[in-house]
Amino acid sequence: MGKGTIAIITDSTCDIPKEYTEKHNIFMLPLHINLPEGDYLDGVDITPEEVYNRMPKVIPTTSQPSPGDIKQMFERIKKEGYKEAIAICISMGLSGTFDSISMCAKEEDELIVHLFDSHRISMALGLLVMQAVEMNEKGYSSQKILEVLISNWKNTNDFFCMPSLSYLMKGGRIGLVAGTFGTFMGIIPIISINEQGRYYTYAKNRSYSIAIKKIEEIIKDLVKSNIVDIAVMHGHAMGQAEKLYSNLKNIDNLRNIYLSEVSPALGVHTGPGLIGVAYSVIG
Repeated sequence: MGKGTIAIITDSTCDIPKEYTEKHNIFMLPLHINLPEGDYLDGVDITPEEVYNRMPKVIPTTSQPSPGDIKQMFERIKKEGYKEAIAICISMGLSGTFDSISMCAKEEDELIVHLFDSHRISMALGLLVMQAVEMNEKGYSSQKILEVLISNWKNTNDFFCMPSLSYLMKGGRIGLVAGTFGTFMGIIPIISINEQGRYYTYAKNRSYSIAIKKIEEIIKDLVKSNIVDIAVMHGHAMGQAEKLYSNLKNIDNLRNIYLSEVSPALGVHTGPGLIGVAYSVIG
């Protein structure tokens, strides 16, 4: 068991770098990647590159962790000596993962499981999980951790863009971005997550490169008056991500910065070329 007394559970869409999850003993529930030849566990037995290399000829579907997956994780948590857990999940507006964990938690007698709908995805979810880990390792109670998460999730979000919205459309995840695609052909939107936990258009741009530059400007403006943690994310676009990371890493008021590749489950819905930044205002 790690330093914390509470098991921290999340799902594979959090995009937290693997070395961090292993160091801090985060319990990761992988989503499922469904391909014609079989079912794969997100980030466990399929890589983002294996998903992108099949596109656009083959576009997988995704599904939430099964009840069997969740119950197996609960058993592992109990075997490691935990009596209490906090599950911080992908937005209920984007996945049924929260509902699946909730259903299994109701059947659990030996483990107290608190659930938190992050209303977020990717490293915005990841930054909230990392905050919970930090508090857990400092000895905070589950009640206090949940209070802080409730206070912080609205100050935590993602901005991202991609060369094409076709994969979001095919996956049925387009949400409030749909009008942008239908009305402004050739316009690249910056996408964020609203308070209902669904995608929406934050800003419209004339090109992919302009959209990336605009995201950089948004984050720099945000950091001028706030202490923040940020994470640069990419999907099969390491070069652009490294450049953006380099442009952001030395700005004032930055507490932590991370570089992360999005999970295969997110890559299914965005296609190659995603660039984004997640932020969480600390103070």
